[in-house]
Amino acid sequence: MMRQQFDRDIRSLDAVFSFLHRFAEEEQLDARASYVLDLAVEEFFTNIVKYGRGTSSDVFLEAVRSGGTATVRLEEQTSVPFDVTRATQAQFDVPFAERKPGGLGIHIAREMLDGLAYEYVDGKSRITLTKHLET
Repeated sequence: MMRQQFDRDIRSLDAVFSFLHRFAEEEQLDARASYVLDLAVEEFFTNIVKYGRGTSSDVFLEAVRSGGTATVRLEEQTSVPFDVTRATQAQFDVPFAERKPGGLGIHIAREMLDGLAYEYVDGKSRITLTKHLET
């Protein structure tokens, strides 16, 4: 298992990607799983930075491989929970010019991942991403 703390800042993305690439290399993740985890973590980390309310705490990433599954968890201290599994769905049944912004990044991540879970416990928001590995 790998765990690292990151500043709640968009400039931390390079360090986040370095962390994910180290994890992928050490755990010998296939290219597709590595790509999906990069994309999904970028989406959720960016949302934490962009929309985080009432806190300036750091964001923790934890990554672990268990058999044929890779799991990455993003954790932040916050007073305002936001359940990403209940986020507004992207509007595909509305003409592009009439669509409201938001929801597309979470939708894409959700579609590419094999699991997305959220929990809020003791002031901590946790987003857990799972991806099955190719064998």
